[in-house]
Amino acid sequence: MEDARARKFDVVVIYMLSRLTRQGAAEALKIQKELASYGVALVSTQEPFINTSDDNPFGVAFFALIAGLAHQESKNKSKFIRDAFEALKAKGSHSSGPVPYGFEAEAVQVEKFTVRLLKPGETSDAEIGPGSTPADNVMHIIELAESGVKENAISVLMTDKRTKTPLGSLDDDAAKARIEAAQKRRKGGPNDAAKLEWSDKVVRRILRDPRLAGFAIGPVDPKTRNRTILRDEEGQPVRPHEGFIEPKRWYDLQALLDGRKRERNMDRAGTMTFLGSWGILRCGKCKSGMTVSNVSETYVCNLRRSVGDVEKHVLRIAMEDTNKVVAARLWAKAASLDPENDEDVAILAAAAERFAVRGTDPQAAEELAEQEAQLLHVQGSMRELYQDRTDGLYEGTTGRQAFKDTIQKYQRHEAACMARIDELKAAATTATRLPMDEWFADSDDDPLSPGSLWSRWSVEDKRSFLSLFVDEVIVNPNTTRAGTSWDRINGRVEIEWAKPKPAEDDEDNESVTA
Repeated sequence: MEDARARKFDVVVIYMLSRLTRQGAAEALKIQKELASYGVALVSTQEPFINTSDDNPFGVAFFALIAGLAHQESKNKSKFIRDAFEALKAKGSHSSGPVPYGFEAEAVQVEKFTVRLLKPGETSDAEIGPGSTPADNVMHIIELAESGVKENAISVLMTDKRTKTPLGSLDDDAAKARIEAAQKRRKGGPNDAAKLEWSDKVVRRILRDPRLAGFAIGPVDPKTRNRTILRDEEGQPVRPHEGFIEPKRWYDLQALLDGRKRERNMDRAGTMTFLGSWGILRCGKCKSGMTVSNVSETYVCNLRRSVGDVEKHVLRIAMEDTNKVVAARLWAKAASLDPENDEDVAILAAAAERFAVRGTDPQAAEELAEQEAQLLHVQGSMRELYQDRTDGLYEGTTGRQAFKDTIQKYQRHEAACMARIDELKAAATTATRLPMDEWFADSDDDPLSPGSLWSRWSVEDKRSFLSLFVDEVIVNPNTTRAGTSWDRINGRVEIEWAKPKPAEDDEDNESVTA
């Protein structure tokens, strides 16, 4: 255009109009009008009817027509590409972007589409370090996180072992391109280009990736910046890939990272006690779970500062005597349950359901565990979504529609999970009964006597039996010095007996209708 303004030529020769512009007739005519003002004509070698020289009166009209058609063709091609991409995405194809760390992609024909499906990459027998593969490193990171090691500690361990980062695992050209792109997105620094320097952000991104469990990924959550799970129209997760771990294990890992799941049921010293540190023993003052003081052999709640209306406090109770009191009341209750008493019927129903679920066949138990984990995950996602709306992240017509579409998918998935959980529990309960006769068979009227079933059980077995009949054991403050140690502890211990899980109250849950 600068040369045209300088009148260095009389004619611009183009191969096709689409090589000049695809922005439509208006843009094409704007260019042609400016060229004409400088006395310059347009001629197309492949479209001879496009000729705007003075001796062709129809040239401009043809020019406008072809420009409009070229623009429409461009729009059609763009729509086709978008539609194809959406179709691939709906099938969970890894359609764009680099292959995730530790994975490899394989092209697979699904119906009329060729989709890229992911699977774990090559593994080796090498120790974690410079010689380990990305797939080795991913599994090592997962196992460390599951054992309770935090992201920053994992990054330090991986760096100390000189394990290659996602950047370090690429060839030089790919690594250079990735580094340059990353530095454009954020502030540069020495670690951006480091091939052995792990960060907690990199570790967290790996652990949070739904593709670890084979899920396809949806949009990035604008608040947490975590990748979300792609869901179909019914809200069910799309799972086309081969993951490193099963979905149940991934859901548990997310709960652990969120702080909603304890990674172990042991005390801080690494021991396992009957009541301490697994959530069933609660402080009567603040309702927190009580831990163990092995030095004084007590269960303890030590609230170091006031929280709301609850003042700081230290509440202790002798471990051995508390264990005996709870065990005695547990067995006495189990022996006296009356099928004619409504409260006892509720306890029996809850215990029977819990026992049935534990004793069901492995495949059904695995499905139940996964459905329950999915339910917790989708309910957590729903709470976050409601909070995001409260925070003003879904303003305007488009935002409200996006919120509505997403929450309806979540609600459909929640309903499907709950229905399936009810089916699995009902099937298990129908086929199973509580083995009361077996539990009391060798008790000799004292289920706690030496040689009894209770005395032979491990701590884990005792916990399992307790949790059939008990929801919580509450320890209240000591209010008297009178009586024996047994009497005082018996007076302080309050047991919340098991109750069947109540049905969801629709009025307590916010809903969205079409």
